[in-house]
Amino acid sequence: MQLTFKTLDDVDYIGKRILIRVDMNCSVDPKTKTITDSSRIEAIRKTLEELSQSKVVLMAHQGSPGSDDFISLEQHTKILRKLGFNATFVDDIFGDKAKEAISKVKDGEILVLQNVRYFEGELKKAPPEEVAKEAIVQELYPLFDLFVNDAFGAAHRSQASIVGFTTVLPSVAGRLVEKEIRTLTEATDTERHPWTLVLGGSKVEDKVVILGKLLATGRVDHAVLGGLVGTLFLIADGKIPDKYSAPIKGFENAVSSARELIVKYSDTILLPEDAAVEHEGNRVDCEFSDMNGDPFLDIGPRTAVKYAELIKKSAVVFANGPMGYFEKEVFASGTEVALQAIADCKGVTVVGGGHMGAMANKMQLESEITHISTGGGATINFLTGKKLDLVLALEEAAKRM
Repeated sequence: MQLTFKTLDDVDYIGKRILIRVDMNCSVDPKTKTITDSSRIEAIRKTLEELSQSKVVLMAHQGSPGSDDFISLEQHTKILRKLGFNATFVDDIFGDKAKEAISKVKDGEILVLQNVRYFEGELKKAPPEEVAKEAIVQELYPLFDLFVNDAFGAAHRSQASIVGFTTVLPSVAGRLVEKEIRTLTEATDTERHPWTLVLGGSKVEDKVVILGKLLATGRVDHAVLGGLVGTLFLIADGKIPDKYSAPIKGFENAVSSARELIVKYSDTILLPEDAAVEHEGNRVDCEFSDMNGDPFLDIGPRTAVKYAELIKKSAVVFANGPMGYFEKEVFASGTEVALQAIADCKGVTVVGGGHMGAMANKMQLESEITHISTGGGATINFLTGKKLDLVLALEEAAKRM
């Protein structure tokens, strides 16, 4: 396929000072704050190896302000060193400390800047020309010859570090972004059915909007829901009480949309039929009528079996987001059953998102799944036919180049 943007094949990068935006947003243990899965760091390996004769400065985010996984990138740098890269970390993003460290980077070295979301301006979402005015772009861009974007997992976010640099520097896609776009284009360019969406996890407001767009394409035959997304729809459908909305951010905005989707796509949307709750520290599988207000942390066993049978018979499966609170091992079984069914499916199977991808890797299912994408929201947005902000920005950069 012909790409609409430039890649590393189109530029001279040897000996150049290069700023790379990657997505190393890893799963983190909420208590110990240690990284539990480094697959997203390993995914950028090819790009970094190719730039081994350049002066590389690496920029990334981890978590968001207020989240359990909002930590420094120091651990990520140590993992890069374990992978064999000559990487060092600087606890600064664009101040004097960072600029001095950038000026000293030699060919074959990698400097990792601090978590870009420590800078408030990074959280602003606006067109490239506007976010390019943020200090992170204005202070850093004069120091570099080339901008490489390899952050597919954040490709749907029009933020300064993702799209801002494309307006002021020659900009190309890294090898991971190139591979993701090629693979997902091939996987979605099919008329095969049944086409099944497995949707779970949190970030419920975003996912309800995307689910609506995806259902509107007419491509989806079955949408099986779990995680907090499933909880929202169960409340919207009157199957469980409103008190289970407590952990759902943006519940009030999302619940009315969920009700509309249930009415409009009642034949397509499948909801959990039983639950797994936490009672006195233990997992209890039960009917909705017996939940007694205990935390609802996984789909129940009957639901898991029903979902698995449907997934296995599908011609195409796209999965995004876990079925439950998989960080607690006893509540991981719903997600594990779904992933095993995806691996057993003979059709085209794509798993998107850090958590689902991490679990698939942990279960050693990589070779049995067509593609494990590093993107969560980015992958789902791609499926709706929406052109990703990262791609749009790289296309404009290619015209200027």
